[in-house]
Amino acid sequence: IKATMAQITGQQQDTIRIQDILAVDTMASQSVAGAMAGEYTMEHSVAIAAMVKTHKLNMEQLASEVTEAAGIPASIGGVEGDMAARGALTTPGTDTPICIVDIGAGSTDACYFDKDGYKRTVHLAGAGDMVSAMICSELGLDSIEEAENIKKYRLAKAESLFYIRYEDGSVEFFQKPLESRLFARVAIVRDGELIPLETRHSMERIRQVRREVRQKVLVENALRALKKVSPTGRLYGLSHVVLLGGSSLDFELANMLTEALSHYGITAGKGDVRGCEGPRNAVATGLLLSALEEEHG
Repeated sequence: IKATMAQITGQQQDTIRIQDILAVDTMASQSVAGAMAGEYTMEHSVAIAAMVKTHKLNMEQLASEVTEAAGIPASIGGVEGDMAARGALTTPGTDTPICIVDIGAGSTDACYFDKDGYKRTVHLAGAGDMVSAMICSELGLDSIEEAENIKKYRLAKAESLFYIRYEDGSVEFFQKPLESRLFARVAIVRDGELIPLETRHSMERIRQVRREVRQKVLVENALRALKKVSPTGRLYGLSHVVLLGGSSLDFELANMLTEALSHYGITAGKGDVRGCEGPRNAVATGLLLSALEEEHG
């Protein structure tokens, strides 16, 4: 990890620090040597996500190139968790003290604000991209895009040409026959359209893997982040949490986090940034508000 970051940033390897690391037990498909029909076996492995701390050199280079390309001054500013909390406070009905969890693609951020100005943030490794990679590995999929679809959308199976059964057990009937390519296939339901998956796994197995991976990565990481920002160092010191980030849009995650936090007496809900953006764009909104505060003193 250090060698890769040193190559990207041009820094000396011994100046790079691994700030956080998340290791999760998983399974990976391995081809059987000498197999006649492409057989493979599942072997135990470990998925690792790391948060690496470097100097601002690579970000400064990016800001410089943006300035040159756009002709507009670009600068580095704000801590991600801090900015996300500022953006979350634009959700109607929110006020300090507030605790946010921002689950993005590569990291999980948390921030706690109270009425006296006390603030604590944390930036942890492991989020949506790690979930997609583990789903792809455990199901032996050929495409990370298919793993993304499994992560984001509900599952269904066409048990006949006239009805489908969803993963929650409910059934939907159709007046016209479904396409023959859907028959007896597991599919994702995206924007009302059925898209068959290129896998032999059952719907129950796919759902089980998706939920287990979410629990191991996203739920556990959220709890880990909240403990680090809590004023007491324990989850019982918090009362409510606002969920932010692209991963909060996943149809299943919010309910899983709400259930996990309910054991500690914590209520949780999705943010609605500026009353219209949902849980996304919190960091961008926080950066704008911070810039306006600096401009007007």
